[in-house]
Amino acid sequence: MNKLGGCISTGSLPVKINQKCARAVAAILGTHAAGAAYAAATPDQSEGGVQEVVVTAQRRSENAQDVPIAIQAFTGDTLQQLNVTNFDDLLKYLPNVVAPSAGPGQDQIFMRGLSAGNVATQSGGSINGFPNVAIYLDEQSGQLPGRNLDVYAADLERVEVLEGPQGTLFGAGAQAGVIRYITNKPKLNVTEGNVSASYGVTAGGDPNTDIAAVLNLPLIADKLAVRGVVYDDRRGGYINNVPATFTRNASTDLGIHYANYPSGCGPTTTPCQVPPGSPVINNNAIAASAINPVTYQGVRVAARWDFADDWSALITQSYQDMDAEGVFYQMPKSSDGVALPKQSVTLFNNSYNKDRFENTALTINGRIGALRAVYAGSYLVRNLDTVQDYTNYARGL
Repeated sequence: MNKLGGCISTGSLPVKINQKCARAVAAILGTHAAGAAYAAATPDQSEGGVQEVVVTAQRRSENAQDVPIAIQAFTGDTLQQLNVTNFDDLLKYLPNVVAPSAGPGQDQIFMRGLSAGNVATQSGGSINGFPNVAIYLDEQSGQLPGRNLDVYAADLERVEVLEGPQGTLFGAGAQAGVIRYITNKPKLNVTEGNVSASYGVTAGGDPNTDIAAVLNLPLIADKLAVRGVVYDDRRGGYINNVPATFTRNASTDLGIHYANYPSGCGPTTTPCQVPPGSPVINNNAIAASAINPVTYQGVRVAARWDFADDWSALITQSYQDMDAEGVFYQMPKSSDGVALPKQSVTLFNNSYNKDRFENTALTINGRIGALRAVYAGSYLVRNLDTVQDYTNYARGL
């Protein structure tokens, strides 16, 4: 456990908790006997108390502390204070969750040590099996083969992280757990909006900028309202692609292909040696600094219609475009064995990961007598375009 000096003062007097430090502790430490709720303090909150967080982890509204499963919940205000905008940011505050990553949109999520397997290097992860940690955007699943959605955290009410098997309520793809992004819904009688922007610089890299705007607008009092958010987040690169050469060594680069076909073709053994005099190639055309900028751009519009007593419909249209250029690792040596400075690689082809999705969702809530009725459906279209540099794999071909 980390010590936070000055957060708690003890002695002969009763313990007095500093509110800012209490929030920091709440954001970093979790209790899994029940649920851990992380919320920002409000002016009317009692000294030393933690605001209650209402969650819907069991498909009904409950205090997070009363949910009998392992859950961590972050309110929208807490996400802003912690500067959480994507899953990699959120991961820092999830003690039982790890996610080896090849870059934005390429996380392999483990909960309690469980995962569905590797993100395939050769396929870019786009044709792997279903992950067993489910991602939900409101009541709609964002689970697809290979990779989960990397949802940008804009205008969120809260994020819920449920650990352990959740298949009963969230389907077969939730054997290890669920991460739920709950968006702010349209408010029927409130006109409000806000704009936020920030600027920063990546250490050893380029500047970062982001801007987001939110607008809530009632159209018919007590009946119809719309809410929209638009965002543009640009993160500067910090990995340098340094000039280098690549030589195929005919004396040591040797590959063997072996195949055994029962159909009668017979076994084949084919040694494949690099012919002498193979050319030396270079990457001068694409060598540059800060080659891995990331851009998140998106818009989400929702309309809420209370069309009868105890009945409401919510339709949401979401669009997000994530563009991650370059790579997010560094190489100690170049392709020809020359030592490289920190945050450097030698690539011979441009690499990128472009991940776009559109999601149309409809949720209907109502009551039939003493029973609650819920319908949740969505139509998700996703496009993945990934290019990786495999120059080093060419040795021996």
